Amino acid sequence: MRLILIIILMIIFVALQISLAPIISVIGIEPNLILIFIFFVAFSFGQTYGIWIGFFSGFLCDIFNSTHFGLNMGLFLIIGFIIGSLKERFYKENIFIEIIIFAITLLLYEIIYMLLLWQFSIGVFFFNILRYSIPNICYSTIICLILFSLLRKVPVLVTRH
Repeated sequence: MRLILIIILMIIFVALQISLAPIISVIGIEPNLILIFIFFVAFSFGQTYGIWIGFFSGFLCDIFNSTHFGLNMGLFLIIGFIIGSLKERFYKENIFIEIIIFAITLLLYEIIYMLLLWQFSIGVFFFNILRYSIPNICYSTIICLILFSLLRKVPVLVTRH
């Protein structure tokens, strides 16, 4: 039951990223809804879920909305693996820790994404970090607070140890 719900939510989050994120963008900055969901699943359920959800959500994202096919798929898979391996090391009920880890994850994602898009010029790189990445991290983190609270209210998604 949990796996089916996670797959349905993954499809919903990809659809929301493609359709709703441009609408709720602020000054051209869109929240990264897919990464929020991958982080939640990987941090809640571990590496296996993180890898598969990262892979398939990145694949769907690349199919519907990417000029560099495979880039999101690879990055989301790696993020799902790394965050899933952090699951046991941090206390999951502390939302503050989760938000800090999410913000750091999103910053690293943005930096690696830009580096892989061949923006090695120092001026362009730092301009993009200041203009796009920092506002994206702030905006996505605010949305993350709301979505984590909503996802935790779904009984099937609450892990029990």
